[in-house]
Amino acid sequence: MAVSGRIQVIAAFAALYLIWGSTYLAILFAIQSIPPFFMAGARFLLAGLVMFAIARTQGPLRSTSAEWRTALIVGACLLLGGNGGVTLSEKFIESGLASLIVATVPIYIT
Repeated sequence: MAVSGRIQVIAAFAALYLIWGSTYLAILFAIQSIPPFFMAGARFLLAGLVMFAIARTQGPLRSTSAEWRTALIVGACLLLGGNGGVTLSEKFIESGLASLIVATVPIYIT
C-alpha cells in the first residue's frame, strides 16, 4: 500500500520538529551527569563515525590531506564555538532560551 506524498511530507516535518526541537532539552538532561564539552564531543564523534561509514559505502575515499586538515579545523571550531558553547551555556540559562538564541543566528548573519 503506497503512502501519499502529502502524508510523507507531514511525517518528515513531524520528525524534523521532534528531533531538532528536542535537541536542547536533551542537552539539558545530558549535562546534568556528563561534562558539557565531553557530551558535545561525543555527539560529534558519533555523527562523524556514522557519516564516515556512509561515505565508505559510496566507494573509496578520495580526500586529500589538505581536505582532512581543513575538516579537522572546521570541526574543532564548530565543536568548541558552536555546539560546545551552546552546551556550556545551558548550565546557566534555560534550554528554551538557548534554542531561541541559536534560532536567531540567521538574522545576525544576513
